This record gives sequence, structure tokens and C-alpha cells, in this order.
Amino acid sequence: MKSVRILTLALTAAVCGVFTGCALFPEEEEVLAPPLKAPAAVTYTTTTAELGTIIDSVTTSGTFISTSSYDLSFDKRSGYLSELNVKAGDMVEPGQLLAKLDTDDLELDIRKQELAVERAQIALNAARNAEGATGNSIRLAEIDLELQQIQLDSLQTELAKQSIYAPDSGVVSYLAQTGVGQYVNARSTLIRVADPRSLQVECTGDKVSDFRLDQEVVVEVDGEEYTGKVVMTSADAPSIAMEKGTPFVRIEVQDLPEGDFLGKSASVELIREKKENVLVVPRNVVSMYSGESYVLVLEDGVKKERTIETGIKTVTEIEVVSGLEAGEEIIIK
Repeated sequence: MKSVRILTLALTAAVCGVFTGCALFPEEEEVLAPPLKAPAAVTYTTTTAELGTIIDSVTTSGTFISTSSYDLSFDKRSGYLSELNVKAGDMVEPGQLLAKLDTDDLELDIRKQELAVERAQIALNAARNAEGATGNSIRLAEIDLELQQIQLDSLQTELAKQSIYAPDSGVVSYLAQTGVGQYVNARSTLIRVADPRSLQVECTGDKVSDFRLDQEVVVEVDGEEYTGKVVMTSADAPSIAMEKGTPFVRIEVQDLPEGDFLGKSASVELIREKKENVLVVPRNVVSMYSGESYVLVLEDGVKKERTIETGIKTVTEIEVVSGLEAGEEIIIK
């Protein structure tokens, strides 16, 4: 009987649990929702649109060259080089011996001929002073002296053809890669002498296509700026351009002080367009889409896209013609 009673109580508890939601067990605590957290405020890095000056320019490099120079060579003779008395950068004076071919045999012939002239002169003097001298004997002595002198002059002219002398003062701006003892061809340029007082800056390369005759430029050399003017372009001197094999321009520099500028490098800036008191923004804040330019502006803390019209563009800046006002905040990407 006792076991039947226990079983009855167990069944009763089970049925009670089904219909009362486990009233016999402790009630579960209600699960609370997590507390709400406010999103962090969005911050932007911005810059202010300001009025300023924008310059569209192209900069290239050049070298000071002489506009007055002359090339020197052995015009009439080839031979082995025996003397080379200058190097690049040397100053030379008129009449200075610069280079010479091997002329040992010729110099010996000249010395012999000088003696022959001296002997002929002595013979002429003796003929004139001889007792019973006739006009014919004296004339024969004169003819012999003249013939010997003609021969000496011819040899000396030949010697001069195998030597190079400076016709004017200047600076050696070019020297062929030929050393003493090497063979030199006739009419092959060995030395170029330039006048250091007549200088221009020559620029070559693709950028010079923007330069036009008579345009003003800024020339910087040794940290100093000078005003320059375009005095020659490839279009004006196509033969020189063809010889160089590349486009070029030449710049005349104004008020250049005295100094050793020949061969120095210079920076040349051509200002294509310049505007003052216009709205200028950094180039990196402007984006392009479907052929239109736009910036992101910050209005009352809200980011907005703004279409703009642009003008001059440089590597770092862009002129804004419309769509933006001075003082507005622009979001930097």
C-alpha cells in the first residue's frame, strides 16, 4: 500500500508540473536586454577653401653654352699627334700653340733649308764685294738666295699646316678623345674654343615644345633667379634641331653677372598662365566622375557632395571657378 501511495504522489506531481508550468520549481529570472550605446561621432579631416594665386608653369633644365665658338682641326694633313697643350676648361690666347702632329722629319728639312738660305746669303754678299764682280754674277747669287728662301717658306707653310694655333681668346669647351701618339684624321674636330662672354642657356627634351619665341622665363642658377627670354626654338632653326636630334630652345639671360657660367646647369621656368585672388584648393580633394569634378564639403557637420567647375590645374593645386565659396570646409580624402 505504501508503494502505491508513493507512485500516486509522483504521478500527481508530474501532471501538476505539465499544467502549472513547473510550479513546484523555482521561477526563472527575466533576461534583461543589453543597455543601448550611443554611436561615436564621425569626425573628418578638413581644409578651408581660400583665395590665392595659382600659376601654371613648366620647368626644365638647361646648360650655359657659348653662342660664339670655333672648331679647330688639322685641315690639310693627317698624322700622329705629338703635342696636345690644352685640356677642357683651359683659357687660351690668340696665337697660342694648342696641338701639333709629328713633324720630326719636316723640322729637320726646315733646319737644313735655313742653312741653305744662310749660305746663299753669304754667297750673295761675297759676289757683291768681289773685285771685278759683274751684274750677272751678282744676279745669279740673288736668284740662288731667292730660290732657297722660297723652298724654306714652303717647308714652313707645310709645318704650319701640322700645327693648331688659337685664332682668338676663349675657353676650351670640347676636346676629342685623342691622346698624344694617336692618329688624327684631317678635318676632324680636335678642339672647340668658346667665347665665355657670349652665353645662352640651351634646353632640350620634350618639355621645350611649350616654349615660344620671345616668351619671358625665369632662369635659376647657383640659387639666384634671373629674367630670361626665348631667342631660338627648334621651329626657328630646324637645321640645328636636326643636327641635335632633339627639340631645343635657347634662352638669353638678362643682367647675368660676370663669372664662370660656361657649362653650368640652370633651371628654366616658363609661366604659361597665372591668376591672382582666385579660389584655390588642394588637388587631392577634387575627384572626377563621368567627366565632372566634385568635392566633399562639410555643412553643419554633415558630409555633402558638391559639383564644381575648375580652371587652372597644377601638380598640387586646382582653381575652382564655381560651385564653392571661400571659407567653406572641404573634406580631405
